[in-house]
Amino acid sequence: MGKRPLNLPFLGLQALLILIDCIAVAYVSPILVSFGYSPMRIGRVMTLAALAATLARPVWGYLNDHFACARQVTLLATAVGISCYCLLVFGGDARPAVTAVAVMGLNVTIVCMMNFVDAWALRLISEGYVLNYGATRAGGSLSFALGAMVFGWAAARWGFRPGSVILWVLFILLAIVILHLPNPAPASASSVGFFTALHHDAAALAGNRAYRLMLLAFFLCTLASCAIDSFHSVLILALGGTERHVGAALFVQAICELPVMIGYTRLRDRLCASPAVLMSAAMVFYGLRALTLGFAHSLWVPLAASSLQALSFALFTPACVDFILRTVSPQRLSTAHLVFQALGSGLAAMVGNTLSGAVADAVGIHRMFSLMSLLAFLGSAFAWKAAHIPKERRVSE
Repeated sequence: MGKRPLNLPFLGLQALLILIDCIAVAYVSPILVSFGYSPMRIGRVMTLAALAATLARPVWGYLNDHFACARQVTLLATAVGISCYCLLVFGGDARPAVTAVAVMGLNVTIVCMMNFVDAWALRLISEGYVLNYGATRAGGSLSFALGAMVFGWAAARWGFRPGSVILWVLFILLAIVILHLPNPAPASASSVGFFTALHHDAAALAGNRAYRLMLLAFFLCTLASCAIDSFHSVLILALGGTERHVGAALFVQAICELPVMIGYTRLRDRLCASPAVLMSAAMVFYGLRALTLGFAHSLWVPLAASSLQALSFALFTPACVDFILRTVSPQRLSTAHLVFQALGSGLAAMVGNTLSGAVADAVGIHRMFSLMSLLAFLGSAFAWKAAHIPKERRVSE
């Protein structure tokens, strides 16, 4: 008998978790700006946060692969993350150590849970459950769009502290939704220790050339994308905008994601393109977005540039999940995805946030975006190369 469809509860999970991410994480840079932080200082805080997330992601992947604990991990980590947000907005002003710890905590928990839920979806699909990842992720984009607009308006009027109450209400709803989702069964025995299992998984993944090359491409592109994520809102504020304009930019981003997220499978099949080819194309648009921000000298340009989210993040995210599902054995799907994110996204964010913050202080934020765009274009070239490596059988030993 076939497994029951999970599209509706998983859509609710994505919508609520991404809305929590919008309120707790997407406004971190404006919060730091309100504390009087310079671009260099923001870059340092984001680098520490990226380091913490990089170290945490393989642990989350190991837990998801070796234990039936996806529901428990998601709830506990989200609760800790909301607590970190409260610590930031109530105790971070003029206390750099508290700010650093709180932002690191947000990245270890809520930011990592975004990747953890993707790995959860991979595991459920591999077990035969009916789950359209692109469509459910589009529900998250819609909730992000509405949340960004409403919370941006509220933050401009009342500040960021009311977000703590909203987050705990959303957490209660998240707990109700998660009760309707199954924990994936352990994909492999957990009798070996964490470091031994991670070593075995890393050795197996290292044998896959397409995985290795795509990891390099992802790393290079993230150097540009993290500059966009960390400094897009800073640019808007520097051009005379307010939190309302930041919210509007985030709204445009998320709304533009919807058609690509929903239609990803049809688009891939219509173009007869592999996930790796689509990832390469998405990296080109990451570069174009960074380049556009480099020439933004009026407020409407960064707002309009947000529409390029449709062909960068919205295309890259489902293609990445698709790529992992086709490239890695079922025994280590979660570990492979979280390691991919840890090295390609987390480690690169450490370098990228420090680099972009330093370059922005040295030559200005506009030139910084222009220079970082070149790295995304280089990443696209490596992804294109990965797409044309002869197809390899899943590594399972």
